[in-house]
Amino acid sequence: MAEQNDIRLTARVGYQAHWSWSYLLPKYWGVWLGIAALLVLAFVPFRLRDKLAAKLGVLIGRKAKKQRHRAEVNLRYCFPHWTDAQREQVIDEMFVCVTQVMLGIGEIAVRSAKHLQTRSEFIGLEHIKNAKAEGKNIILMVPHAWAIDASGIILHTHGMPMTSMYNPHRNPLVDWLWTMTRQRFGGKMHARQNGIKPFLNAVKKGEMGYYLPDEDYGSELSEYVDFFATYKATLPGLNKMAKLSKAVVIPMFPRYNAECGKYEMEIHPVMQLSDEPEQSARAMNQEIETFVTPTPAQYVWILRLLKTRKDDEDIYR
Repeated sequence: MAEQNDIRLTARVGYQAHWSWSYLLPKYWGVWLGIAALLVLAFVPFRLRDKLAAKLGVLIGRKAKKQRHRAEVNLRYCFPHWTDAQREQVIDEMFVCVTQVMLGIGEIAVRSAKHLQTRSEFIGLEHIKNAKAEGKNIILMVPHAWAIDASGIILHTHGMPMTSMYNPHRNPLVDWLWTMTRQRFGGKMHARQNGIKPFLNAVKKGEMGYYLPDEDYGSELSEYVDFFATYKATLPGLNKMAKLSKAVVIPMFPRYNAECGKYEMEIHPVMQLSDEPEQSARAMNQEIETFVTPTPAQYVWILRLLKTRKDDEDIYR
């Protein structure tokens, strides 16, 4: 019953993450223990932490059967020419990547801005600088990568606070802690159930938007357009959002490179979008394909990316 109450709290319209003294009750003690462990790991050298995460990631990937199945289905549709061994290798690498990122959350949450800047690298930052120099509002189009939150927080440390929409965690303590972490260097998170207007208004006022384009919201809101070797129900409204907020759209893809211990942000030039919904949707997917193809393990393949099919088939069964 308590868990159901938590879910209802974080799912209601008008919800805002906040502190409550109820978070000290025993039902939240497990969360606090997890936070304590992450804070300890925040000060462990990243190479040692990443080695631990690499071993844990493979084990977690074997146990997470539902998530592994969804990833396997997505990869089978998107890369049908791959062998089973290729898919399994990418899935194993993906679980290692997510574990490395998750064990590094404490570092992102409490270490200094200067420290986090040493753990980051930009590729194509001039595209953002040029747009800012021209007085343009900006929406960053950021596909679902495992390093998406860490990279957004690091961007804040470089004087680029952002506004973004998010789906609240069903545990309100976790939601409050993670929202505070995301906003620790500036910016503002908007709960998705409160609508898109707060996000667009913030972008129009000059805050940089952080927009995640690749979730499947069903056929009524979407266009069916190509996505790798298959097709995907894709939201077509990016051009309209840019017009309403008087912004340009700049694609960015964050990665965690364990070899050098860097959060890498690859940034592309301003997107050219038309008023044609199908073209706008396809342009987003093309950017995702360009980002993901060289490093597929960085992408969140465990999502139900392809859940809406033209024949209503549930391919994840």
